[in-house]
Amino acid sequence: MTSPCATCTKRCCHHYVVTVSGYDAWVIAQGMHLAPEQFLVAVPQQTPNRRGFLLDRSERTYDIALDKAPAEGAEQPCVFWVGMPSGVGRCGIYGLRPFVCQTYPAWMVEGAVERREDVLCAPDAWRDGILQRPVWRERLLQMHVEFDIYELAVARWNYHVLHTAHPANISVPVYFTYLMNYYARVAPIRAGLEPAAWQALCAAWGECYLRGISPLMSGSPDLAPWAPVLEAILAVAGSFFPGDLLPAAVPAPAATPVPQR
Repeated sequence: MTSPCATCTKRCCHHYVVTVSGYDAWVIAQGMHLAPEQFLVAVPQQTPNRRGFLLDRSERTYDIALDKAPAEGAEQPCVFWVGMPSGVGRCGIYGLRPFVCQTYPAWMVEGAVERREDVLCAPDAWRDGILQRPVWRERLLQMHVEFDIYELAVARWNYHVLHTAHPANISVPVYFTYLMNYYARVAPIRAGLEPAAWQALCAAWGECYLRGISPLMSGSPDLAPWAPVLEAILAVAGSFFPGDLLPAAVPAPAATPVPQR
């Protein structure tokens, strides 16, 4: 089956502001040899959630999103968009694209993978059963895992912002540097598992997250075989900003579906 994206001219990569996880940002930075400032921007959250990071001690929270390339008109393309003479164009980082792009236009409703209806896709697109292939569920569960890990990173950062003795040092570049260092420390933990083991962990972890449970904060029998991995990831968050008085526990994620795009 051919992807409906192959001939679509709806210009999703122009229309959307693509918010990403810290892991997405790290993968792109490593794979493209780019500094985060070269492709990321901070965008204010309209509806605050646990992925919203602080830049001061107000209640304003931000998401990280892929930057837009300069263009005439109201809609600007993603910074990684590569225009083609036909006008369709292609993703310039397809193999490194964020999970929200990998899973678009699917989401999970009561455990089932379905096509979202609030999308630019043609009414008859993605209705041939392709979204029921196992790969879509695997990607969605992996995305939930990455957002859970990112929420831990954000919670540690936000606590630091609210308790640091040097609030003037807080800035977007400092946050980006923190994220790159955070994921550099998580990378060896991932590398310690075989791909099949990481996939199995994501399957169990993602199912917990869909139920509003963060295995990083609450014990789950399904995750017992991977307890050392979870403890190691928690230890990464605790290794930053040692001058802060750490809370007894980092806040758990909200029990709401992960929004996409």
